[in-house]
Amino acid sequence: MERRDVDLLRVSARAVERSVRSNKKDATLSKEQLIEIRGGKKLSGGRVSIAGSSNQVTKCIIAALLTDEPVLIKGAPDVNERKIVEELFAAVGGKVEILDEHTLRLTAKSVDTEEIPLEICRRNRISILAAGPLLHRFGKARIHGSLGGDKIGKRPVDFHIRGLQEMGAEVTLVDGCYEMTLGAEGLHGAHLVLPFPSVMTTENLIIAASRAKGRTILENAAIEPEVIELVKMLQKMGADIMMNANRTYVITGVEKLSGCELRCMPDRNQAVSFAAAALATGGDVLLEKVPHDPVYSFLNYIQRMGAEFRVNSEGVWVCAPKGRPLKASHMEVEVHPGFMTDWQQPFMILFTQAEGLSVLHETIFEDRLGYTKFLNQMGANISLFSSCLGEATCRFKGKNHVHSAIIQGPTPLSGGTFVLPTDIRAGMCLVIAGLVASGTTRLSNIQELQRKYDNIVPKLQAMGADISLVDA
Repeated sequence: MERRDVDLLRVSARAVERSVRSNKKDATLSKEQLIEIRGGKKLSGGRVSIAGSSNQVTKCIIAALLTDEPVLIKGAPDVNERKIVEELFAAVGGKVEILDEHTLRLTAKSVDTEEIPLEICRRNRISILAAGPLLHRFGKARIHGSLGGDKIGKRPVDFHIRGLQEMGAEVTLVDGCYEMTLGAEGLHGAHLVLPFPSVMTTENLIIAASRAKGRTILENAAIEPEVIELVKMLQKMGADIMMNANRTYVITGVEKLSGCELRCMPDRNQAVSFAAAALATGGDVLLEKVPHDPVYSFLNYIQRMGAEFRVNSEGVWVCAPKGRPLKASHMEVEVHPGFMTDWQQPFMILFTQAEGLSVLHETIFEDRLGYTKFLNQMGANISLFSSCLGEATCRFKGKNHVHSAIIQGPTPLSGGTFVLPTDIRAGMCLVIAGLVASGTTRLSNIQELQRKYDNIVPKLQAMGADISLVDA
């Protein structure tokens, strides 16, 4: 379907309604198709291009609301989540120009409303990040509380709201809508200590603090690569942001920010997903132009399991052990620079194909192992526990959340028919399981994958997979 210049969606209620109707139509078309996989085939000798980071581009689009000057983003992934945030930008009056499939120019000079439409809030929880820019522009913001996103446990915006309140915003919840207002002084600096190094809260408060009056100290903050890319963007725009030891940012607010040009980093979640697909089938793949840094902890774990990797100017190449299965291992999900929570689902398939007893301990989200029931239906041997099966500090200890797993492998998997869960990475896990399994696997609700994976079927076909889109 041909991409339209989002500038046509300029602020009017009618324009936003047309946008919503169009997206519902697209979702319906996606639901009418299935991914069909004929598994059991080794993915070997292929190479795959990795799109720009979806987790980065969405936050950079929001940050462009801080300036009236144009912001040029290159290497943007062509994924649905990016389109949702483009619509948010347009819905408040911003201008979005699609220069080509992976390049967009954003201009917020014409932004003229402080309210994010309910329909957009329902589709993605990133809407809460617009609070700071809107407060700076209007002294008020209205963001509906029905915030969408992956269903992977409790994801309240309490940390966001508390931080904005400490910076001077008055926040009330009226009929499910967060109504935020400022006094005459506007947002001001504050000393903020996060209870947990939440990525999105860190990004929200850095965005808000970049133009607040005075100095903001943000402790126990997230330091993920995508957060650092956002900080670099804001620095290009003229922000004064220092990163100190022990997860601490010091932001001295400036009166005005300028436009800038940036390029998205490769999507490390996509890179790991395609690498896991090759390794689980006993094959190999070259992840084109992927640098070492964003995936080094993943590479460390696959090396422990007996896989090989090589990093050079072409990218990262990974290869399954020759003539023997992967070795069982113990893995704990932690905040960066530890093993990423979005990697544990595709990695789970590696454990099902590894020889011996593997252990996984998820410490970030309390409800992110529900997808394993589908893998057990396919033949995996996965047992879940509420105990902390690991050494990492875990905020779920003694709280009866099922967040650890023991996996006995290797086990053969058999194909089946499944509705993809709303956790995107769990959906990708089922795609990889289908590639490993004997027989045919059919997956519906595939628009969930399209939120963060571009051209997933053609890319897997290029790696050697027998996979296709079929009518339901």
